[in-house]
Amino acid sequence: MSPRIITVIGSLNTDLVTLTPRVPTGGETLTATSFSTGPGGKGANQAVACARLSRPNPASAPSHTSDVFVKMIGAVGDDEFGPSLISSLKESLIDTASIETIPDQSTGVAVILVESDSGENRILLSPGANHSLLPSTFTTPSSLSTPHPTLLVLQLEIPLPTVLQILTLASSLSIPVLLNPAPAVKLPDSAYPSITHLILNETEAAILTSRPVSAVEDPAFEWRAVTNEFLSKGVKTVIVTLGSKG
Repeated sequence: MSPRIITVIGSLNTDLVTLTPRVPTGGETLTATSFSTGPGGKGANQAVACARLSRPNPASAPSHTSDVFVKMIGAVGDDEFGPSLISSLKESLIDTASIETIPDQSTGVAVILVESDSGENRILLSPGANHSLLPSTFTTPSSLSTPHPTLLVLQLEIPLPTVLQILTLASSLSIPVLLNPAPAVKLPDSAYPSITHLILNETEAAILTSRPVSAVEDPAFEWRAVTNEFLSKGVKTVIVTLGSKG
């Protein structure tokens, strides 16, 4: 049987995480509790999740335990963060051959401040090489990987025009697409028929349907109205995650 291929197109970031008792005020210097770095980016996280869920033992070779192969398409800069990100994906047995290193560009970085008591976080994202993924990059069938993927996975941490171009190309090739619209922005109605599976949380659903976030956070909110709205626009499957509410 031919292998099933999951191709993820999206962001690759290095997370710089500082744990602090509280966020300093303007002009204040505060000693942090701890600092750590690690691989991140919504695209990379999707790829790792797919790879780990595709085999009984996440560390085992896919050829021995799974007929699913995961490929990552993205970009890193020619700095110290790029090679470590690629290495971390390889550790999860992800095909990284289509990750491009962009000269004179930085790798995407997320600076994350986490308050130790409340757990509240603040994130400052520098897209770097992620924004080198342009619509012109995805104009031929081979740009979505060869052979064509069984499933294409997307998010919105690369430029929106690029995502829309990928959706158009995938639709023309009858490739199923799973989209997690995060960070959330309004999508044109023309994009929805190209989305096979739409997975989003409460806030993302509110933004995409122009509803107040406070409205969807109401325990009595009727979610069927939201899912029906997406289905009426052409999405095949809609999943809304509700956090602690299930």
